Amino acid sequence: MSVMEVQRMQSDIWIRCLRVLILLGSSHLQSSYADRILPADSRRLAGAGNLTTCLATAKARTAFPGDPEYERTRTYVFNHRYQYAPAAFVFPTTVAQVQNAVFCAVKLRIGIAPRGGGHSFEDYSLGGRDGAIVVDMTAFTDISYNKAAGTVTVGSGFRLAPLKLALWNVGKVTVPCGTCPTIGVGGHALGGGWGFKSRKFGILSDNIVEAQMVTANASVVTANAIENADLLWALKGAGANSFGIVTQFTFTVHDVSAPITHFSYDFPQSRQAETLKAFQIWGQGAVAEVTASLYLDPSGGNSLSGDYLGPSTDLNAVLKTFMDKAPASSKQTIMETDFITNVLIESGFSQDANPSVLNLQNYTYPTVTFKAKSILLHAPGLCDDGIKTFISTLQAGSSTIGYVLVDLFGGSASVINQIPPEDCAWVHRNTLFNIQMFTSWQNNNISQAHKDITSINKLWRAVRAYTSGSEAYQNYIDRDMPLSAYYGSNLERLITEKKKWDSQNVFHFPQSIPVR
Repeated sequence: MSVMEVQRMQSDIWIRCLRVLILLGSSHLQSSYADRILPADSRRLAGAGNLTTCLATAKARTAFPGDPEYERTRTYVFNHRYQYAPAAFVFPTTVAQVQNAVFCAVKLRIGIAPRGGGHSFEDYSLGGRDGAIVVDMTAFTDISYNKAAGTVTVGSGFRLAPLKLALWNVGKVTVPCGTCPTIGVGGHALGGGWGFKSRKFGILSDNIVEAQMVTANASVVTANAIENADLLWALKGAGANSFGIVTQFTFTVHDVSAPITHFSYDFPQSRQAETLKAFQIWGQGAVAEVTASLYLDPSGGNSLSGDYLGPSTDLNAVLKTFMDKAPASSKQTIMETDFITNVLIESGFSQDANPSVLNLQNYTYPTVTFKAKSILLHAPGLCDDGIKTFISTLQAGSSTIGYVLVDLFGGSASVINQIPPEDCAWVHRNTLFNIQMFTSWQNNNISQAHKDITSINKLWRAVRAYTSGSEAYQNYIDRDMPLSAYYGSNLERLITEKKKWDSQNVFHFPQSIPVR
C-alpha cells in the first residue's frame, strides 16, 4: 500500500469519526472509590442555605455563572443547538462528592445531570434545560483489570480512546464500543454503545456485568446479577440519568491480540441505490467477525467502511456477497494492523503515532450546531421501492444534510441479535441496521436551520413509510421521538424500576424514564 493510500484511509476514517462526533471486579478499584463514600445522612448538610454553601461542604471544585471555567465548560459540548445554562458545574473526584451534589439537588429542588463526554445529541448532558446541577465525571478514570475473571472495572469518566489504550496496555483486551475517541464511556454504555466490533462482542451495554450508582437519596448501591439485578437490567440500555449517577462499571473484556483488517471502498455517485441494496442483502448473512457502515450523502457520496476481526487474506471471502451485488468500487483501501494501530487510525491519528496520543492530552474535539435522527430497520431491510424513495428523497433534500450512515447491527450471525429483547433494557434485538441522518448549520442561521430540519424530517418520514415499526437508537437521541421508539416492550418495566429507585423523579430530562 502506498503512503498516499494510507493517508487517504486515515483521512476517510477521521471524516467518518467527525461525522459521528459532530452529529459524533477488582478490589483495588473498589477500595480507591469505596473508602471515600459517605453515608446518605441528610443531617450532614442541614444548615446549607443555598447552592454555593451546600456544594462547598464536600470541597469539590465547582464553576458557577460568571466564572471563566463555567462558560468554557458550558460550551464544550458537541451540539451547540441549545446552549443550556446550568446552575453550576461540579467536578467531583470522589463518590462522596457525587453524593453531596445529589443531596444538594434534592434539598434545594434543583435538577441534576451527570456528564461524561458531553456528546448527547440533544444536550441532555447539560440537563436538557436551564438551571440544573451538572456533575462532570471526567476525573473518574481509575482502572483495574481482572485477568482471571475476564473483566475490567473502570471509572465512568473514561473517554473511549484512553479506555482502549489502557485496556491494550494491561492485557491486549478491549470492550466493544464506538470509534470516535472523545465519547464518554458512561452515556455510551448506558444507551447501547455500538461500534465496529459489536457484531462479534455485542454492544457495550451487553458487556456491563456490574455498576456502582449514587441513588436519588444520595446512597450508593451496587447492581449486578445477584445484588439489585433489576437495576442492572434497567441500566443496560436506559441508564443515562433516569435512575441515578453511575460512578463505575465492570465490563466483560475481549481478547484483541490477533491482527485486525480495516477496509474502505468508494462506489460511483450515481449508484447509491445499488450499493444500499447490496449492503442489506450481504448484512443478513455476514459473519460475526465483520461490522461495517455505509455512508451516503445528497451529492452522491457512496462508500463502505468497517473492520474484520481477521487477516486481510480472508477479506474477499467475507465481503464476496456484497461485492458480487454492488457496483464496482472506484477506490479501495485495505489495511491489516494490530488492534491499537487500528484504534489510532480510526481515531484520526497517524498509524505511526505513539499510542500515548490516545490519552487525548491537550486535545480539543470539534463542536457544531446540528439535528440528527435515527431509525432501526428489521431484516430484510427496505424493499426496492423503499430504497428508491430513500435515495431520491436524500438527493432532493437540502445540500446541507451532511450525511446518512447505515450501520450494520444485526444479521443471523450477530451477537447483538442473539440476546432476547427482555434480557436487558436495550430492546432492539431484531434489527438489521440503523440509519443515522445528520444535518448541521451555522449557529445563528435560523432560516437555514428551519430548511435543514424540514429536509431531514422529510427524509426520515420517507424511510419510515417502508418500515414495520418506529424504533430508534437511544444513543442518537432525538427529542421528537416517543419513548416507545427507544424502549419498546421494555418501557413499562422501566417505569416500574423508575418508581422503585427514583419515585420523586430527581433524575429527569425531556426523554427520561417517567414516574407514572
